[in-house]
Amino acid sequence: MAKRRKMQPILRKRPEQDRSRATVEVILDAAARILVRGGYEAFTTNRVAEKADVSIGSLYQYFPNKESLLGELMRRHTIAIESGIEAVAPQAQDPPFADVVRAAIEHIVRAHLVDPELHRVLSETPPLGKLDWEATFAERLAARVKAAFEARRSEIVVRDLDLAVYVVTRAVEAVVHNAATERLSDLKSGVLTDEVTRMLVGYLTGKATPVKRAVRAAVG
Repeated sequence: MAKRRKMQPILRKRPEQDRSRATVEVILDAAARILVRGGYEAFTTNRVAEKADVSIGSLYQYFPNKESLLGELMRRHTIAIESGIEAVAPQAQDPPFADVVRAAIEHIVRAHLVDPELHRVLSETPPLGKLDWEATFAERLAARVKAAFEARRSEIVVRDLDLAVYVVTRAVEAVVHNAATERLSDLKSGVLTDEVTRMLVGYLTGKATPVKRAVRAAVG
């Protein structure tokens, strides 16, 4: 496994004004388009600045290097995932357990379908250093999933909830992440969501729960 490089915080400074935020958005959009069309080899800060129609100095005000651009694109992807979990968590206690699990997975899938090609390129880039937001994101996600499990403790047979959180979050991350590049049609159709729901409900409850096959139209 490649050794991860040490890395500065992603943004050199946070944009405070509307104009600054708009500049950052233009830069990130240009970075994403270059990655999708040319891959990592074509990705340089000079090309991003040119595509965004900003000076290289303006880019460096916010992003110290191209790795920081990659890191911010990755951070935004995780924000979409976290928002989905937050949307499900308040209702975790009421619906059937399989429905709660499915809803959470659907939100995660939706985040991976925003721009599958960009997701693919980002997954193939060289390892970045330890990003400054990764640890806190992982802690928040684990806490929210554990709280949802505690709300349904009587239905969960796994004794160690911390272990259950680890297994579930890693399993979903691995399956959905790889499906976004390897089995995109299954991700879009909902078939993969069916199978992951079945797997997790069986693991957590010890019961083989029937899961209705997706009949909706493909997403995206």
